[in-house]
Amino acid sequence: MKSHPRAAPCVLCAFFLGVLLFGTASARAAGISVEHPWALATPPKAVVGRAFMTIVNNSGEVDHLVGAKSDVARSAEVSGFRIFDSVPNLRQLVNIDIPAGGTVVFSPGAYHVLLRNLKKPLVAGETFEIDLTFEKAGVMPVTFTVEKATPGTLPLQ
Repeated sequence: MKSHPRAAPCVLCAFFLGVLLFGTASARAAGISVEHPWALATPPKAVVGRAFMTIVNNSGEVDHLVGAKSDVARSAEVSGFRIFDSVPNLRQLVNIDIPAGGTVVFSPGAYHVLLRNLKKPLVAGETFEIDLTFEKAGVMPVTFTVEKATPGTLPLQ
Protein backbone atom coordinates (compact mmCIF):
# COMPACT_ATOMS: atom_id res chain seq x y z
CA MET A 1 0.00 0.00 0.00
CA LYS A 2 1.53 3.30 -1.10
CA SER A 3 1.04 6.36 1.11
CA HIS A 4 0.40 9.84 -0.09
CA PRO A 5 3.58 12.06 -0.06
CA ARG A 6 1.88 14.61 2.24
CA ALA A 7 0.66 11.96 4.71
CA ALA A 8 3.85 11.89 6.83
CA PRO A 9 3.79 15.60 7.73
CA CYS A 10 0.06 15.39 8.56
CA VAL A 11 0.63 12.39 10.83
CA LEU A 12 3.52 14.20 12.51
CA CYS A 13 1.39 17.33 13.05
CA ALA A 14 -1.43 15.24 14.52
CA PHE A 15 1.03 13.53 16.87
CA PHE A 16 2.41 16.83 18.19
CA LEU A 17 -1.08 18.30 18.50
CA GLY A 18 -2.07 15.27 20.60
CA VAL A 19 1.02 15.68 22.81
CA LEU A 20 0.21 19.36 23.26
CA LEU A 21 -3.44 18.74 24.14
CA PHE A 22 -2.88 15.78 26.44
CA GLY A 23 0.27 17.28 27.96
CA THR A 24 -1.70 20.26 29.25
CA ALA A 25 -4.78 18.26 30.27
CA SER A 26 -3.36 17.65 33.75
CA ALA A 27 -3.72 21.33 34.62
CA ARG A 28 -6.78 22.25 32.53
CA ALA A 29 -10.31 20.86 32.25
CA ALA A 30 -13.63 22.35 31.12
CA GLY A 31 -12.52 25.96 31.45
CA ILE A 32 -10.73 25.42 34.76
CA SER A 33 -6.95 25.79 34.94
CA VAL A 34 -4.53 25.50 37.85
CA GLU A 35 -1.51 27.78 38.02
CA HIS A 36 1.62 27.38 40.16
CA PRO A 37 0.63 24.22 42.06
CA TRP A 38 3.12 23.82 44.91
CA ALA A 39 3.44 22.29 48.35
CA LEU A 40 5.50 23.29 51.34
CA ALA A 41 8.42 20.99 52.19
CA THR A 42 7.93 19.19 55.51
CA PRO A 43 10.29 18.13 58.30
CA PRO A 44 11.29 14.43 58.24
CA LYS A 45 8.68 13.24 60.77
CA ALA A 46 5.81 15.53 59.80
CA VAL A 47 2.41 13.88 59.45
CA VAL A 48 0.68 16.85 57.81
CA GLY A 49 1.48 18.69 54.58
CA ARG A 50 -0.09 21.62 52.77
CA ALA A 51 -0.51 22.31 49.06
CA PHE A 52 -1.31 25.61 47.35
CA MET A 53 -2.28 26.85 43.90
CA THR A 54 -4.27 29.39 41.95
CA ILE A 55 -7.46 28.13 40.30
CA VAL A 56 -8.71 30.10 37.29
CA ASN A 57 -12.19 29.65 35.86
CA ASN A 58 -12.15 30.71 32.21
CA SER A 59 -15.70 29.50 31.61
CA GLY A 60 -18.88 31.53 31.70
CA GLU A 61 -20.34 29.64 34.67
CA VAL A 62 -19.44 29.11 38.30
CA ASP A 63 -17.86 25.77 39.25
CA HIS A 64 -17.14 24.35 42.70
CA LEU A 65 -14.09 22.59 44.08
CA VAL A 66 -15.66 19.75 46.07
CA GLY A 67 -12.75 17.47 46.95
CA ALA A 68 -9.14 16.37 46.68
CA LYS A 69 -7.28 13.06 46.79
CA SER A 70 -3.59 12.15 46.72
CA ASP A 71 -1.49 9.03 47.08
CA VAL A 72 1.11 10.88 49.23
CA ALA A 73 -1.26 10.96 52.22
CA ARG A 74 -3.96 8.81 53.73
CA SER A 75 -6.40 11.68 53.23
CA ALA A 76 -6.54 15.03 51.50
CA GLU A 77 -9.06 17.74 52.21
CA VAL A 78 -9.70 21.27 51.08
CA SER A 79 -9.31 23.52 54.12
CA GLY A 80 -9.37 27.17 54.99
CA PHE A 81 -9.88 29.63 57.77
CA ARG A 82 -13.34 30.86 58.63
CA ILE A 83 -14.11 33.48 61.27
CA PHE A 84 -16.48 32.32 64.03
CA ASP A 85 -17.19 34.70 66.92
CA SER A 86 -14.25 36.87 65.82
CA VAL A 87 -11.86 33.91 66.05
CA PRO A 88 -10.23 32.37 62.95
CA ASN A 89 -10.77 28.61 62.82
CA LEU A 90 -9.23 26.09 60.42
CA ARG A 91 -12.04 24.05 58.85
CA GLN A 92 -12.51 21.44 56.18
CA LEU A 93 -14.42 23.06 53.33
CA VAL A 94 -16.63 20.91 51.14
CA ASN A 95 -17.54 23.41 48.45
CA ILE A 96 -15.38 26.33 47.29
CA ASP A 97 -16.95 28.58 44.65
CA ILE A 98 -14.76 29.18 41.61
CA PRO A 99 -16.60 32.15 40.05
CA ALA A 100 -17.16 32.43 36.30
CA GLY A 101 -14.22 34.35 34.86
CA GLY A 102 -12.70 34.45 38.34
CA THR A 103 -9.65 33.31 40.26
CA VAL A 104 -9.29 31.69 43.68
CA VAL A 105 -5.88 31.72 45.36
CA PHE A 106 -4.79 28.97 47.75
CA SER A 107 -1.93 30.31 49.88
CA PRO A 108 -0.41 29.93 53.38
CA GLY A 109 -2.86 31.32 55.93
CA ALA A 110 -5.84 30.89 53.56
CA TYR A 111 -7.30 28.11 51.45
CA HIS A 112 -5.07 25.04 51.02
CA VAL A 113 -5.19 21.30 50.46
CA LEU A 114 -4.44 19.66 53.79
CA LEU A 115 -2.60 16.34 53.39
CA ARG A 116 -3.17 14.26 56.53
CA ASN A 117 -1.02 11.29 57.61
CA LEU A 118 1.73 11.74 55.04
CA LYS A 119 3.20 8.46 53.82
CA LYS A 120 6.63 10.15 53.51
CA PRO A 121 8.01 13.67 53.94
CA LEU A 122 7.46 16.26 51.22
CA VAL A 123 10.99 17.01 49.99
CA ALA A 124 11.90 20.21 48.11
CA GLY A 125 12.30 19.58 44.39
CA GLU A 126 10.11 16.48 44.30
CA THR A 127 6.68 16.35 42.67
CA PHE A 128 3.45 14.51 43.42
CA GLU A 129 -0.10 14.47 42.12
CA ILE A 130 -3.36 15.61 43.65
CA ASP A 131 -6.67 14.81 41.97
CA LEU A 132 -8.90 17.86 42.37
CA THR A 133 -12.63 17.20 41.99
CA PHE A 134 -14.83 19.94 40.56
CA GLU A 135 -18.61 19.81 40.41
CA LYS A 136 -18.75 20.54 36.65
CA ALA A 137 -15.20 20.08 35.34
CA GLY A 138 -14.86 16.68 37.04
CA VAL A 139 -11.63 15.15 38.32
CA MET A 140 -8.46 16.97 37.30
CA PRO A 141 -5.06 15.43 38.12
CA VAL A 142 -2.56 18.20 38.92
CA THR A 143 1.18 17.81 39.52
CA PHE A 144 2.47 19.78 42.53
CA THR A 145 6.12 20.73 43.08
CA VAL A 146 7.47 20.75 46.63
CA GLU A 147 9.19 24.02 47.57
CA LYS A 148 11.25 25.09 50.58
CA ALA A 149 9.83 27.67 52.93
CA THR A 150 11.17 31.13 52.15
CA PRO A 151 10.96 34.36 54.12
CA GLY A 152 7.34 35.46 53.83
CA THR A 153 6.07 31.89 53.45
CA LEU A 154 4.52 31.10 56.78
CA PRO A 155 3.85 27.40 57.32
CA LEU A 156 0.61 26.71 59.14
CA GLN A 157 0.88 24.73 62.37
